[in-house]
Amino acid sequence: MNLQECYTLLGITETATSEEIARAYKAMAMKYHPDKNRERIEWATTMMSNLNISYTTIMGSRFNDESSLNSQPDSEDTETNHTSRDQRREKADPVQEREPSFSEEIHRQILIKKFIRNREAAKDYLYRYFQYSLHNFARRDNPMNRSVFNEIVYSLRKFYHAINALARQTLDPELTEHFATFTQMIFTFYKASECINILDSYNNIVEVEAYRLYKKGDESLHVAHREVFYDRHNRGYFKQDFATAYLMKAKEDFQRTLRSFPDSTWAVETKIKLEYVLALLRYLDLFFNE
Repeated sequence: MNLQECYTLLGITETATSEEIARAYKAMAMKYHPDKNRERIEWATTMMSNLNISYTTIMGSRFNDESSLNSQPDSEDTETNHTSRDQRREKADPVQEREPSFSEEIHRQILIKKFIRNREAAKDYLYRYFQYSLHNFARRDNPMNRSVFNEIVYSLRKFYHAINALARQTLDPELTEHFATFTQMIFTFYKASECINILDSYNNIVEVEAYRLYKKGDESLHVAHREVFYDRHNRGYFKQDFATAYLMKAKEDFQRTLRSFPDSTWAVETKIKLEYVLALLRYLDLFFNE
């Protein structure tokens, strides 16, 4: 399904706001939900999957669209008052095997400095996401909280594109690995945050069991990434083994959901959440393990 087909399926245009897209998706999801179409469950399940794919494709495409950003943060215009809460713990300066020339080393250090600044600012916005409990869709729908969420998304997009721009300025494999790992984590975090749960009576036992297993994985994921981006900063130290254990639980439950219920309406959300879990595991392994 291409992007234009996704817009057409949701009955919206490319000029629609994020809120209009979400409203269109919710309205159509309630209309085509399997519980609303029990006489043709298979058709309704396919429609729900297509709606989920359309919504996540559109929102992911918008996040990746650099042209809609007014400016790009760099070493000078990125917020400089963000100080790392755990900068000593994270590996900010990967070691390069080949001895670089003086000019190469200067360029490398400039890229590292820019990356650290963008990375720390992005993490502050991830902290705000949990500070305002924006994982809770009921809270997010509050106009004030929706404004905060939109600000977080816009800021994460800026830092995401700024770090991608840094990656285009180097062939250093260790730097590009750090840049790619962090931006992949941000992108998959955003996609996971946009998974809107449409719940109904769920008389279909297959959907009930699929949702229960998906929800179990989602709860483990929430515990883990809340620890990574929020709780540890408030506590003053990081329970890395704790976070990793919950991520592994989430990974197992999401994989079981896809194996057991590949045709469920929850398959799309499960794939997105699993992708985020894997990206977060890579992020922890690279940035927190010496």
